[in-house]
Amino acid sequence: MTAHPAHPAADRWIARLRTAAPARLRLLCVPHVGAGAAAFRPWLAHLPEGVELCAVRAPGRENRLGEPLLTDPRALLDALEPRVAALREVPLVVVGHCSGSVLAYELARRLAAAGAPPHALVLSSAEGPRARVVEDPPLHRLPRAELLARVVKYGGMAAQVLDDADLMAMFERILRADYQLVETLAYSPGAPLDLPLTVIGGLRDEFVAAAAMAAWSTETTRGFTLHLLDAAHYVLEPAGPLMGRIAGELLESGAGR
Repeated sequence: MTAHPAHPAADRWIARLRTAAPARLRLLCVPHVGAGAAAFRPWLAHLPEGVELCAVRAPGRENRLGEPLLTDPRALLDALEPRVAALREVPLVVVGHCSGSVLAYELARRLAAAGAPPHALVLSSAEGPRARVVEDPPLHRLPRAELLARVVKYGGMAAQVLDDADLMAMFERILRADYQLVETLAYSPGAPLDLPLTVIGGLRDEFVAAAAMAAWSTETTRGFTLHLLDAAHYVLEPAGPLMGRIAGELLESGAGR
């Protein structure tokens, strides 16, 4: 398994963090607010042979720092959907981490509506659509100190980062844009997805209750599984071994054949 440049058809939007030869299954991961594709590198050591790891890299982060940030979820999904279609030569699992679950679910709905649903959907630390509540005021409108303190409390950023004024000024712009994306996105209507849906959460999550995560069960006509780890809200790193097992089960069940 080796690192590989982005798929030619996916250009800068999709980072290929790990390739496989031959590839039997591809994970496409949507990062949480403020993050880029590199957020999923902790999973690399846990994935079985034959599984590729790709992640969305939106404008304004990593090697796209000079590009304008997006705040319209429709614009982001319109740009992303055809690039994801270019990755469908290998069975695809769409993965959303925390706030990225909002975009991942809507992307899966779009792919299904176009007649090319993913083989499975894996989400984390997010409420099901019927339990989803956008805070009032929304996070993208909070004063700077409140916004940054909230992100630190979620667990996705070290408190020491707040001491770097220049870094925080840049990071604040990304946070506000990303939160506006997920907070203004309205899920498209329609029937539940006809694909397996797995949700991962933390037993110590003080922001998303287990019952709200279990509400995802109504969004699929196929199998639903809820995994609750001994973790807080930010479950990306603790979920690495579990993601390896989930990918292995998908391979064994035939999704990656």
